[in-house]
Amino acid sequence: MGQIVVYGAGAIGSVVGGHLFRAGCAVTLIARPAHVQAIRQGGLRLITPSGVFNLPIPAVTSPREIAFQPDDVVFLCMKGQDTEAALRDLKAIVREVPVFCFQNGVRNEEIASRYFSRVYGVMVRIGGTYLTPGEVTAHRDPPGTVIIGRYPAGRDDLADAIAAQLHAAGFRAVATPDVMPYKWGKLMGNLANAINAATDGRDPGGRIAAAVRAEARRLMQQAGLQAISLEEAQQQYPELNTPDRGSVGVESHGSTWQSLMRGEGTVETEFLNGEIVRLAQRLGSEAPLNAALQRIVEDMAAKGQKPGTYSPDQLAAAMGIH
Repeated sequence: MGQIVVYGAGAIGSVVGGHLFRAGCAVTLIARPAHVQAIRQGGLRLITPSGVFNLPIPAVTSPREIAFQPDDVVFLCMKGQDTEAALRDLKAIVREVPVFCFQNGVRNEEIASRYFSRVYGVMVRIGGTYLTPGEVTAHRDPPGTVIIGRYPAGRDDLADAIAAQLHAAGFRAVATPDVMPYKWGKLMGNLANAINAATDGRDPGGRIAAAVRAEARRLMQQAGLQAISLEEAQQQYPELNTPDRGSVGVESHGSTWQSLMRGEGTVETEFLNGEIVRLAQRLGSEAPLNAALQRIVEDMAAKGQKPGTYSPDQLAAAMGIH
């Protein structure tokens, strides 16, 4: 295998790329200019439970700066709203390359398959925080859990090889012949990302999250979609049960919260709660709670509002939960 190109190296991409680089893999990060400039000046500062590491990892701002070789692979780690543009830029440089979607949601694989023939779904559960250019925190050791498979289904030698490399780099990692149910399971958890961002993590008793997930569950059952939780995955794959060896820092409230804190102007809610809205439309039904939550948080991002703009009661009222 050639180099691993981590495209969209924010929190997840920098944690994954940093650990693989420490394990001896050839890794190049593609990231936003401020992050790349900081990495070039002082290395990637990777904060972990076992120490702080300054890694001289190659970092660029565009795939045009990379001389791709036949054995290279690409890890997509950007937010869903940036996937299409990233793939267009990648396709202009390299005709074929295996693409691994280390992303939330279930739509990125479908988009990637329009551009490249070898696409892999990746269910990722990693506690990572990226708020300062050049610095990322991997909150736990092992740094996360990764499940890999061909899209739409299947398992091959490359999936096994990538899982083995991630395992060697410290992750809980396995390959599976049917990856998308695990990604639907992760999506069920991510439906609360927007709630955490709007209220700064406040949802007493999980009332709002429970309502949003119940709406999603009803639609998924109607569509015959299977969602496998992390707990079920751990029963299927005992190697995912490795106990935590340590932790560092306070984990943030997820990717949407971090996007609002950084003032990026966009969030990936369309690929999370919006996916449930799309599913409802396909079924000739509605998903009013997920639709309202998507609208609210996208409006917050557009206005530059920070996490905690809404109290739990204000958010529930705005969503029509009484």
